[in-house]
Amino acid sequence: MPPMARIPSPRGAQPDKPTSFTAFSQTLLRRLPSANDPPAIDSLLADLKPQLETIVNFHATSRTKPQRGELDRKGTELWNVCTRLRRDDAPGVPPTRRKLLLRSRAYAFFMINVARDAAPGAKPQMADVVHLTKLMLKAGRMCINDESIGASTSTMKLANAIFTKGAGYVAALGELQKAMLGPDDLAECKRLESEYYILRTALAWKEDNLTVAEFMYDKGHLEPQSLDPGSAEKMTEVLFEMGKDLSKKGDFPMAARWLERGYEVINAQDLERLSRDAIELRLAVCQALVHALLGMDTQDASQRALGLVNYLEAEIGDKPVALLLRLELLQKAPAEVFDVEAYAGVLRRMVRAFTFSEAHFRLLVHHARKLHDKSPTQATDVVNGMLRGVVVSSGRDEWVERLVLLRIWMETNQRDSMRAVEGLAAVLAGLQDTLEKPLGASAAVGALTLLWKKIEVNYNQGQFDFADGWCQIALQPLFQNGGPANRSRLSRKLILCALGQNDTERARQVFHNMAEASQNEPMTRYLMYKVALRSADRELAAECLERIGAAAGQEPDFLYACVLEAQQAGDRVCAMQAMKQLAGKVDFSEASPVHLPALLRCNIRLAVSVMEGEKDAGRRKAAVEEVVTLFEGASKAVQRNPNGKDGNRLFTIKELDWFCQNAYNLGLKHVDSWGLEHLVRLYDGCLTIAAHYPADLPAEAAGDLAFRTMFCHFVAAAALVSLARAEDGTERRLQDYLVARRHVKAYSEALEGRVDALDARLRADLVAKLATLTVFDFEAAVALRQYDALGYVVRAAKTCREVNALKAMGDIALRGKLPGQELYSTLGVIVNEIWELEKMKSDRLAKYIRCMFHAVLPLDAALGQRLMRQAIDVARDSRGGPHPFPPEELEWLVTVSFNQAVDAYNVRQDDECTKWADLAMNLAHYANDGGGLEAMVHEQWAKLKL
Repeated sequence: MPPMARIPSPRGAQPDKPTSFTAFSQTLLRRLPSANDPPAIDSLLADLKPQLETIVNFHATSRTKPQRGELDRKGTELWNVCTRLRRDDAPGVPPTRRKLLLRSRAYAFFMINVARDAAPGAKPQMADVVHLTKLMLKAGRMCINDESIGASTSTMKLANAIFTKGAGYVAALGELQKAMLGPDDLAECKRLESEYYILRTALAWKEDNLTVAEFMYDKGHLEPQSLDPGSAEKMTEVLFEMGKDLSKKGDFPMAARWLERGYEVINAQDLERLSRDAIELRLAVCQALVHALLGMDTQDASQRALGLVNYLEAEIGDKPVALLLRLELLQKAPAEVFDVEAYAGVLRRMVRAFTFSEAHFRLLVHHARKLHDKSPTQATDVVNGMLRGVVVSSGRDEWVERLVLLRIWMETNQRDSMRAVEGLAAVLAGLQDTLEKPLGASAAVGALTLLWKKIEVNYNQGQFDFADGWCQIALQPLFQNGGPANRSRLSRKLILCALGQNDTERARQVFHNMAEASQNEPMTRYLMYKVALRSADRELAAECLERIGAAAGQEPDFLYACVLEAQQAGDRVCAMQAMKQLAGKVDFSEASPVHLPALLRCNIRLAVSVMEGEKDAGRRKAAVEEVVTLFEGASKAVQRNPNGKDGNRLFTIKELDWFCQNAYNLGLKHVDSWGLEHLVRLYDGCLTIAAHYPADLPAEAAGDLAFRTMFCHFVAAAALVSLARAEDGTERRLQDYLVARRHVKAYSEALEGRVDALDARLRADLVAKLATLTVFDFEAAVALRQYDALGYVVRAAKTCREVNALKAMGDIALRGKLPGQELYSTLGVIVNEIWELEKMKSDRLAKYIRCMFHAVLPLDAALGQRLMRQAIDVARDSRGGPHPFPPEELEWLVTVSFNQAVDAYNVRQDDECTKWADLAMNLAHYANDGGGLEAMVHEQWAKLKL
């Protein structure tokens, strides 16, 4: 790369340049310590750039001699300051800060170069040459090691400029070596010369110019025997980085060439004289060289790699790095000659040499999987050894869990044999004895998932003995954190395996070992019902039927299955008991051989009688659920509108009356004792049935039906709002509110259609209910954020002429966290309606204004000011009247308003400050205190303006 371009300078200016160099160094010394932010750094970099270009191209003459002392002193001072600042910089400084220090240090080097460089024709002094060479090497190494050198041409140019100066120093060192130097001086010159060519080789590599790198390497005579330990370590480090970079690029032959050189250089040294870092570097170079040789994929390269690995093993023994290289060598072998035994043997050595690190553990797992692809038996044996050895004793639970999952995965991917299943069971049992606690929940569930797949495959194929063995593994205490549901499912599968083998005693044994909750699950009881039938144990059969029947409201299919099992077994007594249970749990349909409405009525009567005779709260609740479910079934049957065998509708008006009236009366009777959800479901069913009456009903019947549906809507809406208030889940709560609004709308529409035909007493009652519903509707609309509907709801409440409903809406609005504008407009409408209905006095209106002001002020200051103006109007109009503006309300509003002015003043919002102050003073004017409040506010305002 060409040196940095020279900046032409006018003749005659040359003698002034050393002075300018010194002056600029003073600038750097002054500004560098504080140049930490990007603007300051960029400014100083911009000033430094032309100065650096000038000093790079400057050549000292005899005329610069008077300034040399000052140049050397200031350059050295700047060099030391840059070194200290770079060392003291905290992590995370801007990259441009490092760039600034790098270029400033280079500038210091060039200053010292100008000061100490011999004039043309003068004989160089060894002290100066050695000093300059050391500085040059440090500056050049700093450029090469800078992260930006690959992307920054300026850094590359700077490095070339430094080494261009260095070429002269190296030449001077060569001349000095011809003189009569002592052995120490001669060794020093040789070391500096070697380091120069090492760095020139590294720079050429950074420039991606391997030809120049080769040239510099040869020119420097960097043979292994010619370097001292320090230079050898530096040379090896450069060659190592070059080889790694070439390997990443896939150029394995060239990578091997440079790495081979690095290995020879470091190996030529006396190992006892090398530093600890150099010893580790030697190992890293060997490892990288083996990788490069293997990447070449030639027989000669593989043989060379084998020799290196053998040598490394002989030197360091069973260290992980040597064993990993051995594994890589084995992996390179073709599949047909892959040495499984050797691979497994190396893995076992790696286990014995375990370093208790995550990286080592991952390598073990990775290579165990690789071995499993070649030899599952060897792989499982290796993992067994890990589970019995040092990995378990490490105390790292996650390692043990991952090994257990790996071991199970290996076994589940092979063909089954009882020997293998028993072997896995023994390994896991031994592990359980070693561990202090079972596996974690996540690992246990993962293991059970793998095992369950194997269980299912064997069971479906009729391999009950294998399925039983896998189930027993899954039920080991090691996996107890997999959850009771999984343990229940596994135990039931064991019962099925016992039934498949016709071993009822084995099934009973499994059942008695289960937890009580698992024993009473319907599926478990159904399986034991089959066991009872096979062993003619009617007592057990009756117990199981009782348990199944108790849960048949949710899972009736088990009762159907019990009936079929009893019929197939020919046990009439058990079949009769099962049918008895089924009679109260059956799901009805129009395909029933009996008259569907009659069957539904019978079941409802029976369920109601059971419910009303039940004293236990839990069982009564279950009975209520059954009643509601039966009515829901009836409503669904009505919706299907089935026809009888004669083609006529099964659900006649008389049948509809029975279901509709009984649902209505039952809900009315138990409205205080049933749960709200049950009431909502019951009345929803009643409304569904009512909707299927024909349109040509007589007037009296139609009226009764209308009032009945209105009551259903009223109770359902009230219940849904209560449920919504108590609901924690947002989605369910909003759904309840949404449905409640539909019921309110339906009630309102029904009332609107019949209100003119009602007598005064009934009309008043229904309108009062509507007023209550409008409050619920308002609450629901706020919760659903349907703010556009709030005004409509308020106007609907006005038609009821119920002030308390409007007041309740106001309370809801204040608590509902409405946006400022919506809150203001909604409360305004409510207050106006109350004013109109109640002929509200000024003192009462003042309280509403204060409440509105308190609510909207944090949300919207402009709305707060609007309310203040309204308060001023009310105070003015009521002044001197029988109901003046309450003084405490007026004083509170004035105080808050003036405080707002103070707050605005503090944040320099002068216009806002004036507005709030004017409002406070205007309202204070109407205080009935002889002008005291107004005077105080004016006084405070005057102080504030000052």
